[in-house]
Amino acid sequence: MIDLRRHAVTGGAAMLALAGLGAAGAAAAQTVPRIPIPAEGEAAFAKREYGKAAGIIIPAFENCRTAHPDGDTCATLAAGVAVLVATAGNDKVEGTILRALDYVDTRVGPESEDALIMLSALTSYYERLQDLNKYLPAAERRLAVSHKLHGATGRLTVIAAVGLCIAQWNLGQGQAAVDLLLPIARELPETTPEQVVLSGRVQECLGMAYYSMDRDREAEPAFRKALALFERAEGESGPLALDAMASLANTLRRLDREDEARLLAARVDRLAKPGSTARERITWWSGAAPADPVAAARAELARAEKQYGPASAVTDMAAAMLGVALIDAEKFAEAEPYVRRLEAAANNPVNPASVRIKMLTGQVVLTMKTNPERLDLVVPVIERLVSVAKQSGTGSDRLLIDFQMYAGMSLLLTGQPQRSYPFLSDAGDLLMSRLASYRDFDAAAQKETRQYSPIFKFKVTNAWWLAQRR
Repeated sequence: MIDLRRHAVTGGAAMLALAGLGAAGAAAAQTVPRIPIPAEGEAAFAKREYGKAAGIIIPAFENCRTAHPDGDTCATLAAGVAVLVATAGNDKVEGTILRALDYVDTRVGPESEDALIMLSALTSYYERLQDLNKYLPAAERRLAVSHKLHGATGRLTVIAAVGLCIAQWNLGQGQAAVDLLLPIARELPETTPEQVVLSGRVQECLGMAYYSMDRDREAEPAFRKALALFERAEGESGPLALDAMASLANTLRRLDREDEARLLAARVDRLAKPGSTARERITWWSGAAPADPVAAARAELARAEKQYGPASAVTDMAAAMLGVALIDAEKFAEAEPYVRRLEAAANNPVNPASVRIKMLTGQVVLTMKTNPERLDLVVPVIERLVSVAKQSGTGSDRLLIDFQMYAGMSLLLTGQPQRSYPFLSDAGDLLMSRLASYRDFDAAAQKETRQYSPIFKFKVTNAWWLAQRR
């Protein structure tokens, strides 16, 4: 799922910085000074005593609003509330940050620097809750406001664009993310260390957008440039460089360049700290697996419930992985409630299409594991998966090819050519279009041709012929 922690407005320093911004805004706007964040609230925030900070800062803001019905006297307190909620608030305090944002929109202006601060906090809040449906419009507004205030390539605008890009590719909108960042990437300076890092983040998100669409040949140069920029800014052992290195290794692996991928993975393994995200993304290289997969899956579910709550899409995914682990351990009865939970999440229209596709993919896998002979149970799930992917424009060509090929082959082999032909025909068209886009002698094209083409020509033709005869 989405990860914008690099861009979040958090920390004690952020609270102090916002106090300074608020004071500066007051001096420029009017003679009535803004009320600062109480010192004891700032101190509690800096010590990560968030409950204590909330008990000081939120009442101070509410009391200020009551005492000053006009003007922007309480704008700095509103910013303090927003940063506090973004840093430590759960889903029950959403109304608090929205009231603070409404105050700034009404009293200061919806396209003001104060509003931009509030929107940065709001996007950080929704990111932490993993609520992409609410995150996306907030991120779009944040980008629009920053663009107006700081221009197309201003630092805050670029940071906002990267945040929106990450949300877009996570939601299956990879092309929108590419369209957003390509014009920015062409214009960014790369002189100061800060500019180099910012340009690297743009390239990294471009790479992820291409990767999410299975456009690995375009992802590779973006990841290579991101890696070069991050190494220039922080050295090869910096966390940004290691993340880009892991992304590049995974891309090369998908391009069937295993030797190059393994060399990069070995560098990540040598340089990254234990438990780092970069190391977690190359587990295929070490081949390490938990000694007890069920216990590991239970721990991950407990972590997700604690961090995101029991009803989030992230927790549903963790529950699905526990179901898979239990089925692999042949604990079918114990896995049953997790299978039912996965089915409910997959069919919940409130979840973003990209999340539903992941859930439906998991449902296909679980159904195949628990009922390997029940094609009548698997095919309807694949039909829903394909329908969601096509209607939403979400999901890669490879996903549509693989699942439609499986469904079509299975139906064909069980004497149902009329149902199999649409699956195989669509998968065949996608595959041939995909292969036609490759350069001559492309290793990835050769791999896909070996995997798919020989059987497609036979199966699509045979399905059509049988369907016509029935």
